[in-house]
Amino acid sequence: MTEVRALGEVTGALETGRLVLERWDERHLDDFVRLAADPRVARYVADGDPWTRDRATARFAEALGHWSRYGFGWRSAIERATGAWVGFVGLNFARPEAIELAPRSVEIGWWIDPSRWRRGLATEGAVAVRDEAFARVGVDRLWARYQTSNPASARVAEKIGLRAERVARSRSNRPVQVVSLAIEDWARLPQDYPSNAP
Repeated sequence: MTEVRALGEVTGALETGRLVLERWDERHLDDFVRLAADPRVARYVADGDPWTRDRATARFAEALGHWSRYGFGWRSAIERATGAWVGFVGLNFARPEAIELAPRSVEIGWWIDPSRWRRGLATEGAVAVRDEAFARVGVDRLWARYQTSNPASARVAEKIGLRAERVARSRSNRPVQVVSLAIEDWARLPQDYPSNAP
């Protein structure tokens, strides 16, 4: 189980070569609702059904509350070149329905707008958030879960250094790959890892 030892000060946005990763806030509710309703995104989330506005709004509010309670959470991914909201990359404590993880495990996740797929943006954002998890949030192990039928998320997880732990069954009875990265293994990653993010 991941333990959060201490929370550092929230320093604002994280910046990468192509993204600004902003703290979650209400300005992007409609963007999130649109993304959650997209069947191409939803097919790999929970039961695979596109989310209703009510479901997306409720989850959005939970993510806002997570920041308030714990000082870390989801981050809006803003494309630097255009200023467009292109999805999110973030951290959160595993929710109760995440039966594949122990309570209080901190997991990383990402959703990117399909119009920006295959450009390495999920990897680029996930590297920054992975580093935040260890350097600022203070986790000793970072977790992720993705459906085994989702090769794109498998590639992102591998590129940011997460390694397979086990295949489990989700609450919706789908096979889910559980991956993790320990702090000592993160500390040994090369400074520019991964060098081939895009």
